[in-house]
Amino acid sequence: MNRLKTVFALIIGSMLVNANEVDDLIQNLGSGDKAKRREAARSLSLLGAKAKPAVPALIKGLDDDEEQVFFWSATALARIGPDAQEAAPELIKHLQRSQRRYKDQIHVRIVHALTKIGPTAVPQLTEALNSDDSFVRYGSAVVLGNLGSDSQDAASGLFVLLADEDDKVRTAAGSALGKIGPQAYTKIIKGLSSDKASVRGAAANAVIWLPSKSEPAIKLAEILAQESSPEVQTIGLKSLSQIGFAASELLPLLKPALDSELKQLKQVALSGILSLQPNSKAAIPYLIDRLNSNDSSKRDQAISLLGRMGTDATDAVKTLIARHNEAETEEQKKIRQALVDMGPASIKGILKSSINRPLEQLNKSIWQAECLGQIGIQAVPQLTEGIKNTPSDSAGLLALIALEKIGDKSLNTQSAILPLLIHEEAAFRGVALKALVASASKPQLLMPRLQSAMTDPSPLVRQAAMDALASLGATAKGATAAMIKSLNDKDSAVQLSAIRAIGKLNSEDADLAERLVEFLNGANSQTRLAVVTSLGGFRQLPNSAVNNLVEVLKIEDAETQSAVFKALSKLGESARPALPALTKALTHQNASVRATALNALAKVETDKSKLLNALQSKLEDGESSVRHAAISELGNLGSDARPAGKSLFARFETTEDRQVTMDALRQIRVRDVNLYISILHNEEPLVRFFACQAIRRAGKKARSAEPALTKLKDDSYDFVRREARRALEAIR
Repeated sequence: MNRLKTVFALIIGSMLVNANEVDDLIQNLGSGDKAKRREAARSLSLLGAKAKPAVPALIKGLDDDEEQVFFWSATALARIGPDAQEAAPELIKHLQRSQRRYKDQIHVRIVHALTKIGPTAVPQLTEALNSDDSFVRYGSAVVLGNLGSDSQDAASGLFVLLADEDDKVRTAAGSALGKIGPQAYTKIIKGLSSDKASVRGAAANAVIWLPSKSEPAIKLAEILAQESSPEVQTIGLKSLSQIGFAASELLPLLKPALDSELKQLKQVALSGILSLQPNSKAAIPYLIDRLNSNDSSKRDQAISLLGRMGTDATDAVKTLIARHNEAETEEQKKIRQALVDMGPASIKGILKSSINRPLEQLNKSIWQAECLGQIGIQAVPQLTEGIKNTPSDSAGLLALIALEKIGDKSLNTQSAILPLLIHEEAAFRGVALKALVASASKPQLLMPRLQSAMTDPSPLVRQAAMDALASLGATAKGATAAMIKSLNDKDSAVQLSAIRAIGKLNSEDADLAERLVEFLNGANSQTRLAVVTSLGGFRQLPNSAVNNLVEVLKIEDAETQSAVFKALSKLGESARPALPALTKALTHQNASVRATALNALAKVETDKSKLLNALQSKLEDGESSVRHAAISELGNLGSDARPAGKSLFARFETTEDRQVTMDALRQIRVRDVNLYISILHNEEPLVRFFACQAIRRAGKKARSAEPALTKLKDDSYDFVRREARRALEAIR
């Protein structure tokens, strides 16, 4: 008995506390202190239905000048729900066009509150449909739609709004009729039968909320067959597509829309084709026909759709591949992407396409292998099965090449590859080596096998072994002697692979570097580029090798020169003999050469003044890659680059330079406050934020920035406003 009395007392006490709390909050909501009002409204919103006594005060809170008081008052009324019915007229009044800064958010909050109050507000909302303010009509229609079938008494008023002069109002009215459901079917059908396209469009928007076999949906399909208005067609097809209307009836409506000149209608038709799933196969014959069209835009459209259909488009794989063999380069790229997008569904067809191709052709990077590699791990089961079942034909080799590209580490994949290492065909043995390395979790354990393969009678296998060693990088140092021996291979392709593999060792062996330099004498462009690139992989080079690299720069080949500069940039001060050539290259006609020369110069030039001048001179370069190289290297100089501050700040005028400039300035820490003030009103919010941050760090030394910072307190971006306020606090 005593226990019951205690529990009862606690309940009563809790009720009294809550009542007292609400009274206190009501009093604070009427305070002259906006912070108190804001906190009171927020606290009331947390109480939910318990805040019912505060409804009159919360209604007054809707008129508060302080934005947050309004927001929390509206939220509190929403959480009180049906018990806040007396607030409905005032809330509806606030649906009208607002002069407040966050008018869109205000509208959303009001709509939410009215929705939570519920059906009791329907009569007032129905009356509000007649308002002179389009915002009120729109908001009322949205709320009525949210209330669904409870709004059936408003159907007539909503029907009238299907002819409203405001497009948003018409759309909201149509949606509301759809959400009301069967009780509004007659109104929707009447709207679809209107002689005004705008009314038919608004009514078509209602169908998106209805079952696919509903009377209005069937009626909409009927009128679309004869519809002349592109706008109505767009809305109607979107509605029917999204509700899963019968593919057999929808497809004939979608076909002509695919060729529309109206971009929006065409896009809806494309989406509609895809929405036919799981019945999208119905569209496949039609899309295959479009692949054979003389119109490239129709072919592109069909290719894109087939790719996005995935496994449903399996029947089109053969036609896509046939088209690929005839198409121009750009269309081929699109077809390959479509085949990749289809995933496992296209694998069988891709493998078949290689049949009767010479193995020597397949042992190169062919498009089929690229596609299978991009499909990735999903393709592995079919590919491993392929090399087991067809171990000697072109499809089997293609599957093996694809497995190399995928690099699946499973034991099943490795066991499928292993038997092919002793295949009678050299092409299989070579690819099997590379595929095995790619699939091995510890490829360094395969070193003995690779070194053995370097003596294979076939140059294809020897080259493959060398390429596999190159993929191991520095872990292949144990095979250095074998690589050096391969430099004398009678096959030039094996020699090239050996040169490239040596460059991956991260070596500092001067004799080995000199050995590579020997290949520069009378070398063709391919060998020369391979040697230069390989030398760039050395941690250290002898002076003779550096001098030879400088000599190579006399050859007017942009790719080779860029490779030389990349090599020199890794050598630092030891590459000083190349300084004249580096300086000269800053005016080269090729942007890639200028950019790589800048990067190398920053590593080689020890005179900070000369380097600073050189980097500054390229800040106005016409190519962004060169400017960005100069800006980044200035950033790497840190405080030494402060004299370039004014020039760097000028780069904020160019959109594409802003991010890299900010990154550099964070490293440099320019101290001139006026420069940061100059960008406080940049069009990019991140730049304004960056300037505020820098000024904040400057503290009281940046007091001159106060007027400009004060203006940013009203910035349209929250994070800029916050940082501006923080900066103001720091400088005062």
